[in-house]
Amino acid sequence: MFPEVTLSLALYDYLPILIWIAGSFFLIDTLKGGSKGIFFYILILSLALVCVGGTLKATWKLLIALTGSNLPLLSDIQFPLMGAGFFLLFLSLLSFLVQHKDIQGEKFAAAVFFKKVFLPLMIVGSVGSTVCLIIVAKRSKAYLSLIFYALFLIVSTMMGYIGSRITAEHYQIILLEQTINCASTLLWALGSYFLWRAHRRFV
Repeated sequence: MFPEVTLSLALYDYLPILIWIAGSFFLIDTLKGGSKGIFFYILILSLALVCVGGTLKATWKLLIALTGSNLPLLSDIQFPLMGAGFFLLFLSLLSFLVQHKDIQGEKFAAAVFFKKVFLPLMIVGSVGSTVCLIIVAKRSKAYLSLIFYALFLIVSTMMGYIGSRITAEHYQIILLEQTINCASTLLWALGSYFLWRAHRRFV
């Protein structure tokens, strides 16, 4: 069954990706002086994987809206990409915390399979990486950042729980899902921005 996707709804799904890219820039710029060796490149890779996964999902919707053709692989592939991305993000941020005590110290069948296997990995990675970011924000005294990351943790965890139980096929459900996704991504990007601002004060 095709999801009920209009052109405007499909284009709307690209907005969280743009917000994610902006937040990624702030996070990379914040941690580039303190994350050593391969873990810094893992950080970049992890953010890129999440971005690619989201882009392919949005492109799947765009193709449905423009041509009516359904390429479910574009949607299904988001789960391994985002699952791996968030898990690697968690590992890279955990490595950062281990290296530094203080951030200021240094300058359908396939779909079901993908969802069942990689969605828990994505949730664990998202929760783990966000907890690491909250710790980093606290140590940096970036309290606005801490608040936004905490809100993102709550919203994204709820999204993961709901997403594992609901299949978005109708327009209203898709719109609601995309709006919540956009809002949660904005919270993450704002957390990264305020962490970046706090870090810049000491550079």
